Amino acid sequence: MTVQENLQLGAKASKNSTLALVFLAFLKGTVGYYSGSAVLIADAVHTSLDVFTSLAVWVGLKLSQKGSGEEFPYGYYKAENLIALFVSIMILLSGVELVREALVSIKEPTVMGFQGIALGTAVFSVIMLYALFQYKLGIGRQIDSQALIADAMHSYTDVFSSLVVVIAVAGSMLGISWLDSAGVLVISLMIFKLGFRIARTAALTLMDAWLDKDSIISIRQAVGDIKGVNTIGDIRLRRSGLVVFGEVTVEIEGEADLKRVEMLSGEIKSVMKKEVENLEHLVVNAKPGKIAFVKVAIPVESMTGAGLQSKPSHHFGRSPYYIIIELDNDAIKRWDIFENPGANLERKKGVKTAEFLKKLGVNILVIRDIGEGPFHSLRDDFVKILQLPDGVDDVKGVVEMIDGLNVISSPTE
Repeated sequence: MTVQENLQLGAKASKNSTLALVFLAFLKGTVGYYSGSAVLIADAVHTSLDVFTSLAVWVGLKLSQKGSGEEFPYGYYKAENLIALFVSIMILLSGVELVREALVSIKEPTVMGFQGIALGTAVFSVIMLYALFQYKLGIGRQIDSQALIADAMHSYTDVFSSLVVVIAVAGSMLGISWLDSAGVLVISLMIFKLGFRIARTAALTLMDAWLDKDSIISIRQAVGDIKGVNTIGDIRLRRSGLVVFGEVTVEIEGEADLKRVEMLSGEIKSVMKKEVENLEHLVVNAKPGKIAFVKVAIPVESMTGAGLQSKPSHHFGRSPYYIIIELDNDAIKRWDIFENPGANLERKKGVKTAEFLKKLGVNILVIRDIGEGPFHSLRDDFVKILQLPDGVDDVKGVVEMIDGLNVISSPTE
């Protein structure tokens, strides 16, 4: 699903939750009024506050669907994080309210009427709130919505507050009124802990903190396995509502030209999307890595005789031999001449030659002309292709000029 589809699903869940809470608040308020149950009326007021909380989440998710513009170039996604912070504050206020109710009930215990109906309403409230919790939590986790998950956890605390009502009503029926106060005090501690946890997450997210440290480790390993990536520098990720924005710096093999960076960026983004859900925008900063050990391939006419004084061939696929020269910090370490297995083929000489050079581990090729197939095959394997200069009679002269040779950036045949 796309980010917009996820936002629409979350907004729908918040809307349904709001309607359910309106019904529940009305039911508890009505039964509480006619039964004379103060705790049920208080719970109805508490649920009424939850209506506004759920409505706020719906507004936040709807705002997040708005597109970006000059004033908000990164969109309105962080509206959801602001709502999550607001919900956490409401959770903490709910805990304060529960403590206040407990202290009042200790001083002024009440006797209620229609106890059976009141108990049935309280039990129904527990079941309905728990169902809402499961519904919102499932959708929230599916779309990775911090605000919806926070609202779901708020509904979870409401399950316990409704359980307090059940205990209070049952205690009144049995003549044990102090159960109400004791239960409220225990549950309020749980509510405070939950509220602080959600507030901390929301505040840190608004400050662009990245809390999933394990994902950074996984990304480094996955991106490091991509062919053509030497090392990985900084990885910066920040969450904005449902979506994630990122930036990664990598050192790549060979030249950092536009086409190569574009190709690697696509691979890096694909890998990171598997590790980070809802990664919407990724900036890849690529810089070329220094190659200390180099294998240079140059086509030659003969296998015997001159060696480094051999005359370079102007052909790629039809050249009978290739000299492979190993350079260590620009100094010739060793060289060998190999027969080209593609030279005598009737078809696909160039493709076979390119495969042969890649198997030898060549990372620089010096050639006069090269066709489209071999060019892309070598470039995709991060082989740097240089233009064979005019007026150079031997291989050694080519190697001495290698730092100043022009790069072939497109097929020449």
